[in-house]
Amino acid sequence: MYSNAYFFVWLFSSALVFAGVNRYLKHRLTYLVSFSVLTLFGWVHIFRDQFIIPVAVFACFYGVAWMKEKHWLKTWQAVSLTLLPLLLVKLHLNNHWGMIGLSFMTFRAIDVLLYRKKEDAHAFIYYFCYLFMPFVILAGPMYRWNSWLKDIKQTSFVMTCDLFLQAMQQIFYGIVQKFLFAMLIDREIISHWQHQPFSWTQGVVLSVAYSFYLYFDFAGYSNMAMGAGRLFGLNIPANFNLPILAKNPQDFWRRFHISLSEWLRDVIFMPVYMHLLRLNYFRLNKTLAQNIGIFCTLFCMGAWNGLERHYVVSGVLFGLMSVTHNMLLWTAKKRPAFGCWLQLPPVSFAGRVLTLAGAAVSLYIFSGMSPL
Repeated sequence: MYSNAYFFVWLFSSALVFAGVNRYLKHRLTYLVSFSVLTLFGWVHIFRDQFIIPVAVFACFYGVAWMKEKHWLKTWQAVSLTLLPLLLVKLHLNNHWGMIGLSFMTFRAIDVLLYRKKEDAHAFIYYFCYLFMPFVILAGPMYRWNSWLKDIKQTSFVMTCDLFLQAMQQIFYGIVQKFLFAMLIDREIISHWQHQPFSWTQGVVLSVAYSFYLYFDFAGYSNMAMGAGRLFGLNIPANFNLPILAKNPQDFWRRFHISLSEWLRDVIFMPVYMHLLRLNYFRLNKTLAQNIGIFCTLFCMGAWNGLERHYVVSGVLFGLMSVTHNMLLWTAKKRPAFGCWLQLPPVSFAGRVLTLAGAAVSLYIFSGMSPL
């Protein structure tokens, strides 16, 4: 979508029309009406070749949410049913449900099930726009339900010159990241090295190159989505914060794909961790409960793309890196001398290097280009 010049013409034209009509009506144009029209046009354009599948998916998601509000389904049952189409597609058991943006649409539907308040239970239009908003339908960032409601329920939105220029700057920044840096890395390095016989040199080059490619490609997309949302008064969350500066695995996931990392923390880590603490054994071994929750969360970070071997292995590596770091922190608390040793500049620098090297190897495996 963001690789099509026509999309930007449509985007800026829509933003100017929205701002102009709203100003003409003295800012009486509601967000709900405006964004409903925008989402409907976006939906028609994106799914112009396959209307039935998105309608069926939306009906399924909305029906499950409605039954949960009626207390006909428990939360875990509703979440399981919402995940079912995505699982069937990822397991290649039913590819007919496959559609653009199914993964993040499923996650947003689950966010509604977990965090929607009772007074918003029957907001059909809000739900439709949230699932099918054109800016983030393909690959995130993970825009939470409560943040969406806060933005969309604003009484008025005034497009100022400064706000427009800020949005343009962020979109331009994303264009440079995605269509200059990422494209150059892909054409000049990855496409050249990936067809050569495997060697350690090839593995190192592709690990580093793919990590930078993925960062620039995804960060560029995220910046364009954030800038596009800002044109319409939406505060789509930041998704990257210079992961190359990460001090450790925990810090890396605070900087890389931030919105999904935080969402998985709330949806997977906290429920798993709190459930384990109900058991006497884990109340006496909280670090073990943390490690299980961390591993499950980071495993899902890699494996939610599918259960092919490279996704599973990368998820395992993500989890092992973070569990190892958590054990080092636990040991440092038990042994102050070891904690002081970890704070030494050479050791701290080595930790940064190992973090980035481990992330690069994991992402290389995730790409499917490695022999694993």
